Amino acid sequence: MFLPAGGFPGNEGMNIAHQLQENYETHMLDLPGMGRGSGLEERVSSLDMANWVKNYLDAREIKRAVVVGHSLGGAMALSFAAHYPERVEKLVLLDQGHKPFPKVPVSEFGPFAFAFPLMNVMARSIGKPFTERMASFFSSGDRELEDQVDAFCKAVSIEKSEYVRLAIKDQVSMSGDSLNLMFGFYHLNQKRLWKHLHVPTYLAYATFKGMDQKEARRTRKHVQRLKETNLPITYRSVEGGHYVHWSDTLLLRDIQTFIQQ
Repeated sequence: MFLPAGGFPGNEGMNIAHQLQENYETHMLDLPGMGRGSGLEERVSSLDMANWVKNYLDAREIKRAVVVGHSLGGAMALSFAAHYPERVEKLVLLDQGHKPFPKVPVSEFGPFAFAFPLMNVMARSIGKPFTERMASFFSSGDRELEDQVDAFCKAVSIEKSEYVRLAIKDQVSMSGDSLNLMFGFYHLNQKRLWKHLHVPTYLAYATFKGMDQKEARRTRKHVQRLKETNLPITYRSVEGGHYVHWSDTLLLRDIQTFIQQ
């Protein structure tokens, strides 16, 4: 099962699915409220995220799965593994879980992120009427596909590929429900979730070396703290930024090796 980053459809994980296609059936899910994924209403907790994943598996009578998640999808994957470890064969986290979501998420939302803490308060006090109105501000606009691909790849320092182009072509519109999920992510206590993690986990994290010195230092600090917990985690650093599965082709082979061990 692949769970994508916020704003992207499930096919963000297409290159991983292709890597594993000889031995695995991959389910690439749109997140709640994004694309084809049914939304989660009211305040979203880690248990809500976990139950959404569980309900998908239950509906298809899948008892156990290898769960792979990137960014927001990784937070949902971690939540599921913490609450329902008996349903997880192995967990793969792509640049997620090793450090807290920043209070001002500039890398996710750019300059608009400085309004995010206030938006969070408004969403909590007003609820769905506010999130529905704010969703329109997250539109990608009417730019041509190739312009969007060029701008995205330049911003996150990755090479263009058909996999990136496909995900951007099918990127999902933000809605009130999807923003509700984002605010749930904003409040997620990942440190508490780690305390309940017992499944074999593979963490591929971006170093941000040569890209963002402040984020590189922050990453080193939090990864070192996590390593001191002696959790069942295999660590894999990836030179570059947040989209680790698109920036290091060798990572796909390493993920396959981990899953098949």
